[in-house]
Amino acid sequence: SGKTGDPLIKDILQFRKALSYMESSHPFSASFGPADTRKKFLRSAMLLFNRLSSSMPDTDDDTVSYELISVITFDKDGNVDEERKQALEKIFKPEKNGEIRLFDFIQSCDNVYKEIRFFRAAVENSSQIDAMLEQLANVIFFFLAAIIVAAILRFRVWTMFLSFSSLLVSFSFALGPSVSKYVEGVLLIAVRRPYDIGDRIVINDPSSDKGFSPSTTWFVEDVNLSFTTLRFQATNEIATVSNSSIAQLRIHNGNRSSTAFVTIPLFFKVDTKPEQIRLFHSVIEKFVADKASHWKSIIHLRTESTNNSLIYLEYSLRLEHQASHQRQSSILREKGELIRFCIKEMKKSGINFRPPHKPFDLFIKENCTYTEQDNQQQNETMKSALLASNLKSE
Repeated sequence: SGKTGDPLIKDILQFRKALSYMESSHPFSASFGPADTRKKFLRSAMLLFNRLSSSMPDTDDDTVSYELISVITFDKDGNVDEERKQALEKIFKPEKNGEIRLFDFIQSCDNVYKEIRFFRAAVENSSQIDAMLEQLANVIFFFLAAIIVAAILRFRVWTMFLSFSSLLVSFSFALGPSVSKYVEGVLLIAVRRPYDIGDRIVINDPSSDKGFSPSTTWFVEDVNLSFTTLRFQATNEIATVSNSSIAQLRIHNGNRSSTAFVTIPLFFKVDTKPEQIRLFHSVIEKFVADKASHWKSIIHLRTESTNNSLIYLEYSLRLEHQASHQRQSSILREKGELIRFCIKEMKKSGINFRPPHKPFDLFIKENCTYTEQDNQQQNETMKSALLASNLKSE
């Protein structure tokens, strides 16, 4: 609710009540339907969409009007609650015509369902970590308290420690590096807390210039003071790493990042006129405006390089997505849709670059020798042709 400062008893009770709703079989309300499992949730979301769609006969069966859903933003006095309105628009992101498709409706509800489950798991995990930290603090406290009590009672505590000094020095040399690493891992989780359960993360070397790469993302499955359990997004493999081993690494958290930037390289003919580029830019702007639920805006469409030998112009199309890197699958899907649209419009305008086809001689000729320079030149030509014919992704 935007409050800051120490929580009141009322806030704590409301938080516990909200957690109890999340654990119930109807976390979204009784009218929504059962949602204690993902299968039941999807079925309830489908039935709700059908009820909303049938209440407005003028709309298609696979769409529903956003105005019908926005009724919940009105308060009891009939005024629009701006906070509710912004929250609802952030969840559903209606199209330009004010309609929501079935797929987008189910996906939006599913994102809320996953956030609720991840939040509940994160709360439980935080409670476990806090309990471990409390036990560790209790051990240190009672150890220091015992020393103070012994000193007050005039026991020769330091004499006892001196008698064990040689043994303590041996243990310090043997266990010192391990204890240091363990403390470093504990500080990573207890102080920094760079991730929570359900977050999509990328781990890189601090000296590397690599950013958030979709092909190397991990999902956080479980966290404790010693280890972190991760699931590799590409292969669904489970891995367990010690917290100390990643304490010095750079951790990119997709869930805590802001909206994602997407870059698409485009290749035009070298004789493409500026008017054609501007017309293509206006077509892309209209596409982005129609897909306002997915894309925020176009950042730039600019020239990157010119290759006179292959006769093409390389442009960079950069856009801002509505979602963060946490929803990487949606970003990649909508990026692919935009790439197909760009290729279609470029072909329609006749400005798309087509790499020249290089013939291959399949016949073996006698006394025909190739130098190393010829092989390198042929490899460079084929690499350039493949580079120009395929759209890269950043």
